[in-house]
Amino acid sequence: MGRVLLTNGQLRKTLAAARSLGEKGIEVLVADETRFTPAAFSKYCSKSLVYPSPAKSPERFYQWLINTVKEHNCDVVFPMDDDIIEIVMEHREELESLCRLPLASSEGYRIASDKGEAVKFAMKRNVKCPETFFPSSFEELTDTSAEMKYPVLLKPRKSSGARGIRIINDRHSLLSEYKEIHKKYPYPFIQEYMEPGPLFDVLLLYNSKSQLRGSFIQKIIRKYPIEVGPSTMQESVKYPQLLDMAVELMDKLEWQGLADLEFMIDKRDGRLKFIEINPRFWNSLYISILAGVDFPWLTYKMLMDGDVEGVFDYKTGIKCRNMLPGELLHFLANKSRFKMSPPLFSGKRKGVFDDIMSFKDPMPTLGFFMACGRYLFDIDMWRLMFKR
Repeated sequence: MGRVLLTNGQLRKTLAAARSLGEKGIEVLVADETRFTPAAFSKYCSKSLVYPSPAKSPERFYQWLINTVKEHNCDVVFPMDDDIIEIVMEHREELESLCRLPLASSEGYRIASDKGEAVKFAMKRNVKCPETFFPSSFEELTDTSAEMKYPVLLKPRKSSGARGIRIINDRHSLLSEYKEIHKKYPYPFIQEYMEPGPLFDVLLLYNSKSQLRGSFIQKIIRKYPIEVGPSTMQESVKYPQLLDMAVELMDKLEWQGLADLEFMIDKRDGRLKFIEINPRFWNSLYISILAGVDFPWLTYKMLMDGDVEGVFDYKTGIKCRNMLPGELLHFLANKSRFKMSPPLFSGKRKGVFDDIMSFKDPMPTLGFFMACGRYLFDIDMWRLMFKR
C-alpha cells in the first residue's frame, strides 16, 4: 500500500484521517511542530515528524516539506489546515511533480478561501446570504456604518475556527473593532447579525473533472464559543434541498477536491442562508467516517487511482463530539449546562461518539494531555485556543 503524510497532527481531523487510512493498511506519517499530538500517538501512525513553524518560517517549512516528501517517498500529502494549504498552493507545481495533493484549482481556492469573495460569488448566483457590506476603506466604513442596523457581525476574510469574528452592538464599537481586526485580518467585512438558527455543514468531495464523488450533511448541535464558535458536537442528517443548493453553487465554481459549506436557517423567514466555504478537511471529520462517507479514504483512492466511485448514502442520527476541550468549554460557558441535550457525558449507548477518546485506539487521549503540557507556557497557543 501507499504512504501518506498528514500535517497538523494536533488537530482532531488529522487523527480521524490517520485512523481511517491506517486501518486500511496505508503507511501514515504524522507531522507538526511537536511530536506531542493526538495523531502522533495513534497506533495507526507509522512515524512522527517535526517541522518548522509554517507561520513564523514559511520558507523553512516548505523546504522541510520538499525534503520530507523526497526522503520518505510520500505518495500523497494531505495538508490538513489553512496555514499549510496557503504555502502548498503557492508551490503546488513543484510539489505535484513529487506527490499527489487534494487541492482545488487556483481560481476556485482564491474565491473559497476568502470568505468575503465566497459570499460575493454566492450572491451573484442568487444564493441567499445575510445582508453584507464590503468597505474598501475606513472612510467608506465611517460613512456606511451610520446607516447600518445593529447588532452586526464583523468577519475576517481569512481565518479558521471562527477567529476574528466579533458581534458589534453599535457604530462606535464597529469603528474601533474594525481597526483592530484589520491589523491582523486585512479588510474584514460586515454582515447583518442573524439570531442563531439551525446551522448545517455540507461536506463535499469532487474529482479533477469537477464531478461529485462524496457528500454528507451534519447539523451543528453545540459550539464554543457558544454564539459564533466552531462546533463541538454534530449530528448526521439528510437535507436534500440543502444538498442541491450546495452542489449547484460548487458546480458553478467548477470545484475540485474537498469543500465544507456552512448554511444557517434564518429564524425571521425560515430560509437557508449561505455563510462560508472552507476549502479543506473540516475539524469534525470523524462523524462522516462513522456514518459511512469515509472522506480520507475516498480522497486517497481518488488521488491514487484517478477517480473513485461516489458515496452519497450514510447513516443518520449519528452524534459525535469533541470532548477535549470543546465540549468541556461549552459546558462551562453554558448557563443551561445541566439541561444540555444530549448531556455532556453521553456515550455510545446514546449514540454519541468522541473525536479523540477511543478504547480501540486509546493513546491519542494521552497525546492530547501531553500536548497540553507541551503548550502550557506557550502564549501563542493560549491565544489560539481562547482569543477569538
